[in-house]
Amino acid sequence: MRINIWLIAFCVLTSSQVFAQTVSVKNSPRPFTIIPPTSWVQQPTSTGNSRVKFAAPPGAPAAECAVIVQEYPIAKDIPQSTLDKGMLEGLTISEMTEQLSAIFNNVKIFSVAVANISGHPAQLANYLYSVGIPSGEIWVRGIYITAATTPGLIWIICCGATGQDANEAQKGYSYWQLEFIKFQTNIKIQ
Repeated sequence: MRINIWLIAFCVLTSSQVFAQTVSVKNSPRPFTIIPPTSWVQQPTSTGNSRVKFAAPPGAPAAECAVIVQEYPIAKDIPQSTLDKGMLEGLTISEMTEQLSAIFNNVKIFSVAVANISGHPAQLANYLYSVGIPSGEIWVRGIYITAATTPGLIWIICCGATGQDANEAQKGYSYWQLEFIKFQTNIKIQ
C-alpha cells in the first residue's frame, strides 16, 4: 500500500512535466526553448520585444507567462562575465520597488533574490502591483526574473496571476505558483 501511495504521488507531481511540450522560439536574437504549463494556450505577443506568451485556460484563475528579450546595442560588446557580475549583485527591495513604481501602481515587493536562468545569474522579484485600465484597475501577483546575456540582451521571464483586486490576484498566484516557477526555470537559451 505504501508503494502505491508514493507511486500515485510521484505521478501527480511529475505529470505536468511528463506531458508538457517544449516550445522552440526562433524569433529572438538568441533562440530558446521553454516548457509552458500543459493546459495553457499560446497567445499572440503584445510587444515587439515579447517573444512568446502563454495564458491559463478558461475556467481557471486568470494568469499569463511571457518571455521578453530586449536588445541593448550600447551593451553589445560587454563580456558575459561582466553581465553575470552585475546580475549577481542584485537589487534591494527598495530599489526594485522604485523601478517598478515608475511603471505600475500600488507596487509591493515581497522578496528579491539572485536566481539562475539557463546557466546565467538572474535577479528575481516576487511582486504585487496594479495597473489602471479604462474599466478600472487590474491587480497582478507574480514572479519576475531578469537575466543578461551577450550580445547585449536583457531577458525578462515573467509570470503573474491577475484579479479585480489584490486578494483575487493572490488566490490566482497561490493556484499557479508551482507552474510559474517551472516555466521560469525550464527556459534553455541557445
